[in-house]
Amino acid sequence: MSKALVLARRSRNRTERGAATAEYAVTMVAACGIAGILIALFKSPAMLTLLKAIINYALKAAGVDGVHL
Repeated sequence: MSKALVLARRSRNRTERGAATAEYAVTMVAACGIAGILIALFKSPAMLTLLKAIINYALKAAGVDGVHL
């Protein structure tokens, strides 16, 4: 490999040194934001009623009756 190519490669790696860490940080912030929205959504009474209805439907389809959530 030529010296110019080695120098170009080294300078490129130095400029992008923190790029991966920043990308992971942005991904983690986005994931936490989505998790917060889902938690707030699933705490609502309408969503709890919907989840209970889905669970009861699945239990009835499996042949289990008399379960009241």
